[in-house]
Amino acid sequence: MSKSVEGTIASPGISIGKAYIYKGDNIIIPKYTIPKDRIDGEIERFDESLAKTKEDIKAIQIQIASSLSDDTADIFKSHLMVLEDPIFDQKVRDTIARENRNAEWVLNDISLELIQSLSSIEDEYLRERIVDISDISKRMINNLQKSDMISLADLEEEVIVIASDLTPSDTAIMNRKYVLAFVTDRGGRTSHTAIMARAMEIPALVGTISSTSMIQDGDMVIVDAVHGKVIINPSKDEITEFRKYQEDLKELELELSKITELPSHTLDNENIFIYGNIEIPEEMSIIKDHGAQGIGLFRSEFLFMDRHLPDEEKQFEEYRRVVEFYNPLPVTIRTLDVGGDKIYAFTKHYKERNPFLGCRAIRFSLENEHLLRTQLRAILRVSSYGNVKLMFPMITTVEEIFKAKEILEDVKHQLDKEGISYDSEMPVGIMIEVPSAAINSDIFAKYVDFFSVGTNDLVQYLLAVDRISEKIAYLYNPLNLSVLRMLKRISQVAIENNVELSICGEMAGEPKYTMLLLGLGYRHLSMSSAFMYQIKRIIRAVTIEECENLVDELMIMENTYDIETKMLERVKEKFPNMIY
Repeated sequence: MSKSVEGTIASPGISIGKAYIYKGDNIIIPKYTIPKDRIDGEIERFDESLAKTKEDIKAIQIQIASSLSDDTADIFKSHLMVLEDPIFDQKVRDTIARENRNAEWVLNDISLELIQSLSSIEDEYLRERIVDISDISKRMINNLQKSDMISLADLEEEVIVIASDLTPSDTAIMNRKYVLAFVTDRGGRTSHTAIMARAMEIPALVGTISSTSMIQDGDMVIVDAVHGKVIINPSKDEITEFRKYQEDLKELELELSKITELPSHTLDNENIFIYGNIEIPEEMSIIKDHGAQGIGLFRSEFLFMDRHLPDEEKQFEEYRRVVEFYNPLPVTIRTLDVGGDKIYAFTKHYKERNPFLGCRAIRFSLENEHLLRTQLRAILRVSSYGNVKLMFPMITTVEEIFKAKEILEDVKHQLDKEGISYDSEMPVGIMIEVPSAAINSDIFAKYVDFFSVGTNDLVQYLLAVDRISEKIAYLYNPLNLSVLRMLKRISQVAIENNVELSICGEMAGEPKYTMLLLGLGYRHLSMSSAFMYQIKRIIRAVTIEECENLVDELMIMENTYDIETKMLERVKEKFPNMIY
């Protein structure tokens, strides 16, 4: 009888094949004392390893740039930044000299110290940087020992790679001819490895927790990276079912890709705008290739997750890459949306007891005004290079809007004095993701140019459900009537006040909700690339009237299960061949 494990979809698709358990390099760390007269030689050995590691990373960058894109290759910039960090370099040297320890021992301890400081942080994006540090440390220690790294480039048959984790280097050099998919115990959608999987269009599931303990080398497995599960040793019937499913998905994606350049409007000619969500600039090509009409959510958190806070110039350059790439299409840049407990420079001072309700997002930015001012300067400067929109996250009170806009105006005056150009008409909007913002949206509408609804947090706060808690996960459902009523209210307020309205939470990127959202009045949908084709297909095959009729049916129901059953019934009647 088959078993299954669930995970997070890092890159969508279906794959069926034999499991290959990848254990990576089993590095043994030698530990010995260095005589005083050999300290200089040991530091020289470290220097040689450092130089060789830089060469390795640059070679991988060239390989990725030639096979994928320059943007994907840029993922390894963060590796080079660590290797070129003078603080890291000096700490290794000083420790070798002070403690008379060999370079491998010192390097491993310093890496573990950094990893331990990151592993206690709740933020997914920051935790993902652990893999990058581990990758660099492993490569440097191999170069110190002048040993060859075990490589997925040496595969000679088609397999599904099962690993505790994969480093970006592992993914970069894997033999794409033979890797059907990969599954990892750890990791999330924001990891560099996951981003590379999407760029290579290899189905991938991450964060399964137990895949390496449940799957043995050679087991037949089905990776269902559409519904987020791995089926272990499936029956013949399951294999037959998923092979058909796999072919149907390929045919559907091929057919739907043909509509990339076609307009996104309903049968009754209502224009619907499809935008992309991106975590880092390297994802921008994937989003555009899927027909996105711009970026509805450019998360800026990636800039703040290194050891050093980004200066104005660093932020400006990263924003400009995306803005110029999409010009004249719009790019909505969201200001920092984490708390001080997630930023390396602040972690020693911030210990949030409940990060979801603590000093995060706009609260943190207003408390640390120097950070906000620097970010606003960079965003304003880049607004003269394309179509930029500015968005403040987690607004809960009108006072926060006043304060944020006051700082924005002051930054504009400073730029004027310095003779630095910017778009004086740059739209300014807010995220609607907490109940107070939704309830007071009619007041907020007087002071902003647009709303963007973040359904992930809105559902969580509205239903008082921690969405990552397994015990109460069943309560986290965006089809709860209270959520539908709240989404409808926000839509009505936006229409009445002529405020542009978009939605950028996970609901926007799931085909089963498309008709519902259109019926609720949403015309700007921002999402990942996974189901853009399908959502565009749905948009082009419905009328607003039938979508509104669906909403009317659902709004008179009280039970969430009944609402969900009815909605799926209607959608599947209309689109029986879609993948849900």
